Amino acid sequence: MTAVPAGRRRVSDAPAVRQVTEDLVLVEVGGRKVLAAAVCPHRGGRLKYGRVDGDRLRITCPLHHTTFDLTSGERLSGAACADIRVVDVLPGDLSVPEQRDPAHDGSVAPAPGTTPAGGAS
Repeated sequence: MTAVPAGRRRVSDAPAVRQVTEDLVLVEVGGRKVLAAAVCPHRGGRLKYGRVDGDRLRITCPLHHTTFDLTSGERLSGAACADIRVVDVLPGDLSVPEQRDPAHDGSVAPAPGTTPAGGAS
């Protein structure tokens, strides 16, 4: 394993912003995925070109440097404007979690759409 100097991130840990629709961007940072507005409400800056602070989960508009919280959409600093819309904050691992089977005490039911171990498919 290669050591990363203090204050630096690995390339794979670097935040990524992708346009997914005309109105939404997907921000991937710190093991999270955030679906948020693609345009800054101040002057229409395109947030896909914004600077992302992965440690604080914030995005800064490239035009006038207005900063927004990526979990709530709240404007934190910069030009006075509305908050941005945050549609969803997702964990980085989107695997299907195990679900408890209410019919049996303490047993674990297979996730929907899966076959139990040893069962026919």
